[in-house]
Amino acid sequence: MKLLKLIWKVFVNAYFTSADPNLFGATKRRKAKQNIANEYKAMAQDTEGQIQDVMSQNPFESAGAKAAMAKASFGAKQMQNRMFNTMGAGATPEAMVAMQGATNQALGSTAGNIAAGAEANKENKINNLNSLKTQQMGMYGEQSNAAEAERGSGWNTLFEGIKAVGSLASGAGQAAGALL
Repeated sequence: MKLLKLIWKVFVNAYFTSADPNLFGATKRRKAKQNIANEYKAMAQDTEGQIQDVMSQNPFESAGAKAAMAKASFGAKQMQNRMFNTMGAGATPEAMVAMQGATNQALGSTAGNIAAGAEANKENKINNLNSLKTQQMGMYGEQSNAAEAERGSGWNTLFEGIKAVGSLASGAGQAAGALL
C-alpha cells in the first residue's frame, strides 16, 4: 500500500504540478523590472519626439533670435535716421553711399551672428537630448537584463533558505552538544 501511495505521489507531482515559476516572488520581480524597463523605453521614445521637434524648428523663431533681430532692426533705423539728418547742403553722394554701405554691412553682420548663435543653440539642444536618450536606453537595457536574470531565481532563494536552515540546525546541534 505504501508503494502505491508513493507511486501516486510521484505521478501527481510529475504530471499535475510543475516547478512553480512564482516561487518566492521571482515572477513578480521579473515583471516589475520589465515594467520599469518599459518606462525607460517610453521616456526614450518621448525624448526622440522632442529631438524631432527641435530639428524641425526654425532657429530664427526662438525668443532670443527674435529679440536680437528686433535690436538690430532698431539700431539700423537709428543709423538710417542719422544718415537722413546728415543729408544737407554739404552732403556728398559718396558719403551717402558709404553710410548706406555701412548700414547694410552692420545689418548683414548682425544677421549672420544671430544665425550662427541660433544654429549653435539648436545643435546644443539636439546634442543634450541625444545624450539623455542614450542614458534612458542604457537604463532600459540594464533593467531588461535584470528582469531576465530573475528567471529561475526563486529556486536560488529556496536553496539559500534551505542552506540557512541547515546552518541554523547545525549550529543548534553544536550548541546542544556543548551543553550536554
